[in-house]
Amino acid sequence: MANREESREEWEKELIDVQHTVTFDEGLRASQIIAKKLSVTPAPVPDFAHLVRLLVSGALLTIGLLVFSTDVPHKTALGIASLAAGCCLGIAAFRWPHRHE
Repeated sequence: MANREESREEWEKELIDVQHTVTFDEGLRASQIIAKKLSVTPAPVPDFAHLVRLLVSGALLTIGLLVFSTDVPHKTALGIASLAAGCCLGIAAFRWPHRHE
């Protein structure tokens, strides 16, 4: 974790140095460095598999809420199971994969 914090501090220092660059010659290089750093920044949903989990999670949560408003036998068990599965998949969609080093 300390390595990650150090790299973040280095990244912030480099970004501040780049932002203070005002000459035209260095401007292109500065924009390339900023674009590179921004492309490395993780998104809330890291990849396609997590996006699919998020969409399925939303569908299960919707189904769970709809089950409670209909006249389905065993609606309590079906609704709770659907809501629980939707919540678990929703949490899994935003969870970062563990890196094994």
